[in-house]
Amino acid sequence: MDLSGGGQGRSTAPSAPPLSVQVSTLRAQLSALETTVSTNASENNTFFLLWAGAVVFLMQAGFATLSAGSIRQKNVKNILLKNLLDACMGAITWYMIGYGFAYDADAGANPIIGRGPSNFMLSSIPNTDLGSNHANGNDWISWYFQFAFAAAAATIVSGAVAERCALSAYLIYTCFITGFIYPVVVHWVWDGSGWLSAFNSNAVFAGCIDFAGSGVVHMTGGWAALVGAKILGPRTGRFANPASFEGHSTPLVIIGTFLLWFGWYGFNPGSTLMIHGYGRDAARACVTTTLSAAAGGITGLFVKKYLPAAAGGTHVWDISHTCNSLLGGLVGITAGCSVVTSNHAILIGVISAFVYHGASCLVRKLQIDDPLDAFAVHGACGFWGVFCVGLFAVQQYSYSPAEGHAARTDANGVDTGAHAGIFMPGGSGLLFATQLVVPIIEILWVTTTSAILFFALKMAGIFRVSLEEEAAGLDVSKHGGTAYPASEDAK
Repeated sequence: MDLSGGGQGRSTAPSAPPLSVQVSTLRAQLSALETTVSTNASENNTFFLLWAGAVVFLMQAGFATLSAGSIRQKNVKNILLKNLLDACMGAITWYMIGYGFAYDADAGANPIIGRGPSNFMLSSIPNTDLGSNHANGNDWISWYFQFAFAAAAATIVSGAVAERCALSAYLIYTCFITGFIYPVVVHWVWDGSGWLSAFNSNAVFAGCIDFAGSGVVHMTGGWAALVGAKILGPRTGRFANPASFEGHSTPLVIIGTFLLWFGWYGFNPGSTLMIHGYGRDAARACVTTTLSAAAGGITGLFVKKYLPAAAGGTHVWDISHTCNSLLGGLVGITAGCSVVTSNHAILIGVISAFVYHGASCLVRKLQIDDPLDAFAVHGACGFWGVFCVGLFAVQQYSYSPAEGHAARTDANGVDTGAHAGIFMPGGSGLLFATQLVVPIIEILWVTTTSAILFFALKMAGIFRVSLEEEAAGLDVSKHGGTAYPASEDAK
C-alpha cells in the first residue's frame, strides 16, 4: 500500500531546465521577435511608398484632364496621347538610364551625375533570385516612386507646346528630359553624393532643402516648358485674336485640378520615403500642403477679380485662374512642406498666387504662347518654393547641414543647431543664400540643355506641325477625327 499519497495517477513535476538554457531560449525568442518587427516595419515602409507612388502616378490623369480642358476642342486627342506617352516613354527611359543617372548606389559616387552600374536597368537586383527579399521590396518600389516623379516633370512641358508641336519631336523631348535633364538635377539635390544635396556632408553652401521637388521636379519642367514654347513660337493668330483660343471645357479643368491636388498627398508626404519614424513629418506635410493650396486658390480668385485691367485683372470670378493659383500654391509649398509651420504655409500659398499671376502676365506680354501657364505655375512658383525655405524653415524641422557637415557654432564654439530661415529663430544667411543660388544653377542647366534640344529639333524641321495641319486641328489631321465625334461644332 502506497502511503505517500502517490497512487497510479500521480505525476512527478518535471525539473526546470537550467537557467542558462532558459536565458538562451528567451534570447532566441527575442531575436525572432525583433526580426519580425523589423520585417513588418520594412514591409510597411514599402507599402507606404507603393501607395504614395500610385497617388503621384494618378497625377497623370490630372495633367491629362487639365490639359484637355484648357485647349481647343480640335486638339484634345493629341494632348491626351502626349500625356499617355509621357508615362510610357518615361517608364522605359527611366528604367534604362534615368534612374542610374539620378541615384548612384555604388562606391565612389560622382557629385555631378550617377555613374555606378547598379541602378541602370536595375542591374543590381537579380530578378531570378527568388530567395532574396530585396530589402522587403524597397529596392523595387524606390524605382517606381521615383519614376512617378520623373513622369510628372516631363508632362509639365506638354501643356506649354500644345496644339502645334509635332508628336515625334515631343517623344524625343520626353526621352531626353526623363533620361538626362531631370536625372542630373535629381542627383545634384536628392542623391546623398550630389554636390548641392543637404544629405551630402561635403555639399556646397549649406546643402539645398527641396523636400519634395519645387525645384527638382516643377521648376525643371516649368523652365523647360518656357524654352520650348519660346522656340516653337505661338499658335497662329494667338495674340491677334486671343478670345478664340480659350479652353473648351471648364469641367475638365476642375476635375484635373482636383486630381492634381489629390496627387500632391502622395507627392509631398510620400517624400519622407518611409512612414516608420517619419509619421509626424508626413502628417505635417499633409497639413501644410492643404493650407497652401487653399490660400493660393482663394488669393488668386480675388486677385483676378479686383486688380485693374492694366495689372491683369478681369473683374470676373475667373475659374481657370483660380485653379492655376491653387496649383501654384501646391508647387510653392512642395520644397518646404516638412520644414515650415502651418501659418507660414498659408503665407506661402498667398504669395504663390501673386507669383503665378505676375509670371503669367509677363509671359503673355512677351508673347510667349503657353496654353496652360505651365511656366507660371511650375517654373515661377517652383523658384519661389525653393527660395521661401530660406525665409521660413523652422530650425527644429530643418535637415541642413547634413550629418557630418561642419556644425554651426557661435563665437564660443557652441553648436547652434540646424540652419533655419532668416525670418525664424536660429536664422541662417547661409541657408538663405543656398536656397537662392541653387535654383538659379538648376535654371541655367535646364534652360541650356532644353534650348540645345529644342533648337536642334527646329533646325531639323520636325518640331512643329504644318500650318495646314494646325488650322485643321491635330485630331483630324493626325489622329483620325475629333475626340467628340457626336459634336458638330468642334473648334
